[in-house]
Parts: sequence; structure tokens; C-alpha cells
Amino acid sequence: MSGTAFTRGSNAQRDLDMTSMVDVTFLLLIFFMVTASFQLQRSIEIPTRQSEVSTRPEILDEKPLVRLEVDQFGGFLVMTPAWELETPGKQNLVAALRQAREESADDLRLSIDVHDSARLSSLVDAMDSAVTAGLADIQVTQLDRL
Repeated sequence: MSGTAFTRGSNAQRDLDMTSMVDVTFLLLIFFMVTASFQLQRSIEIPTRQSEVSTRPEILDEKPLVRLEVDQFGGFLVMTPAWELETPGKQNLVAALRQAREESADDLRLSIDVHDSARLSSLVDAMDSAVTAGLADIQVTQLDRL
């Protein structure tokens, strides 16, 4: 008799009802889908060569121009009317752009010329450095070669 009782116990363990587990799983899935917040990612608009040619002559006469070239290796070259400076990193770029802004009495316009093989992170570093240095008027142009 004790053998039959043991067999019944093992059969009871094999026949577990999974309906409640499936219900709980679907409820959790629906909860997380409803409460999740979806955000749109921002993108950086780079003008095409045609739009760059048509808009550039209008802007040239307004403010003094500082040019920043980003090469395909991630190097930065800051060019003002008075001087040129090659900067090896983001912190040095911020310092150079601040120096250019402080030397100019007027508001500056920054033109960032990016090599078409340059990494996007280099462009983002250049734009971030410009904003950190206090330059708000930024124009980005993609070039075939520098």
C-alpha cells in the first residue's frame, strides 16, 4: 500500500497547472508595454552641398567667422582671421574656441567643415565644444576633402 501512495504523489507533481503562470506573465507583459515611455531620437541635420552653396553667401556678411575643420582622423583645426591652432582633443578645442570668442568683440559665427570620412563622434565633440565655449551660431558643412 505504501508503494501506491508514493506513485500517486509523483503523478501529482508531474501534473502542475500552468494556467495561472501564463496569466501572470501576460499581465506583466501588458503592464510593461503600457508603462514604457518611448522617446524619439534626435538627429543632426547636415546640409547637402547644393543647400550649402545657396545659403552661405547670405550669412558671410553678418558676423565674424571662425572656421573649425574636422579631418577624417578626428583632428580639429581652429582658424580665426588672426590665428590658426591645431587642437588634439576636446578640452583643448573648448579652450581654443573660448579664446576666439573672447578676442572678438562681436558675436561669432562658427562654421564646422567636416570631412566626409570623419566619425560622427568627432562632429558631436566639435558641436558640444562650441556650445560649451558659448558659441550659438553654428553651421555644419560636409566636405569631400580638407
